[in-house]
Amino acid sequence: MAALLLVSLSLIASSFGDDKVQVGFYSESLCPDCIALSTKYMNKAVEEVGKIFDLLYVPWGNAHLLSDGTFLCQHGKMECIINTVDACVLHYYPQREQFWPFLYCMDEAKEDQDMSVAQRCAEKSNLNWDNIDTCSTGTMGHDLELVYYNMTASLEPPHKYTPWITINGKHNTEAEGSRLIKAICEAYTGSDKPVACII
Repeated sequence: MAALLLVSLSLIASSFGDDKVQVGFYSESLCPDCIALSTKYMNKAVEEVGKIFDLLYVPWGNAHLLSDGTFLCQHGKMECIINTVDACVLHYYPQREQFWPFLYCMDEAKEDQDMSVAQRCAEKSNLNWDNIDTCSTGTMGHDLELVYYNMTASLEPPHKYTPWITINGKHNTEAEGSRLIKAICEAYTGSDKPVACII
């Protein structure tokens, strides 16, 4: 578990560029508001200002870690299953260019996300479904979700809802909707601003 945590966190850290904005998206798979943010605003941000930010996606949300080590998710058992699938995708494909097409494909299915949709989205995104499936149904997927549980539990201030967006490590309510691109642009300190930051 400790080794897995170190590997996952090192992959997360290595994905951030020196002058890129660090956007944290604390989410859960079947949350309607998370899905809306993903499909309406985050995908647009990726398309229009993607070169100036890196995305840390955290698939835990309002889930709970029970005393027996199992998970209880806000929107039911399938949400826990898909959160774990997402965690495995992020483990095998840590770069946004790799994982975002999969996550966006899943969110296009809205609350109908399940394992068959996950397989279709993985194949559509050119990801190895066999590896993801094996991970998500075994101890590895469980341990990866514990990483995201700890990341969510370590938020300061503590998260109160989902989606919960951080910009450069700080909670930013403005970024949790239609002003996401504006918040990213305002946080960017580099000189090569995308057109969307200027108009």
